[in-house]
Amino acid sequence: MRVISGKYARRAIDSPEWAGVRPLLSRLRRAVFDTLMPYLPHGPFLDLFGGTGAFTLEALSRGAPSATTVELDPRTAKLIQGNLAHAKVQEPVDLRLGDAVQVLQELVREGKRYNVIAIAPPYREGLENKILDILDAHPQLLLPDGIAFVQYPEDDKSIITERDQLELWRTKNYGQTIFTYYFPPEDVPPEE
Repeated sequence: MRVISGKYARRAIDSPEWAGVRPLLSRLRRAVFDTLMPYLPHGPFLDLFGGTGAFTLEALSRGAPSATTVELDPRTAKLIQGNLAHAKVQEPVDLRLGDAVQVLQELVREGKRYNVIAIAPPYREGLENKILDILDAHPQLLLPDGIAFVQYPEDDKSIITERDQLELWRTKNYGQTIFTYYFPPEDVPPEE
């Protein structure tokens, strides 16, 4: 697997030999990041489920000025560090080891804001709705011109796509994988 486009294009991304990490096919990653391209240069990128670090690498390669990446498994976090080092990433990356739900709540308390938020959790663990609930309750996590997306399997009917605060922009179906994109509501000031 390699970075698809941008300043780190063609840099190798190692995948783990252990179960639990689901690297996204290159053609799907290209489609998602082509959609995100107008948003990436305008603020920090947040990847709540780091995996191989491919989303973070792709975002930085395409112009994101910095990134925060969350990973629960220490071995996988070490793999992400190795992939970032191998790509010779120059932008600041805050790699946080921990549960994505808890880390997202910490980021709310810290007053962090992001221009792009990636939500691609392990399938069928109910994490999509938990993360979207927090983001919907704290839409100030997204900068005014930001965007968030959630990735989930086409056959998972438990995902609640309509939200109170987040504005559903569009849903794209790529075979068995769906990506749903959200904008923040208009005129949401940061929490004090």
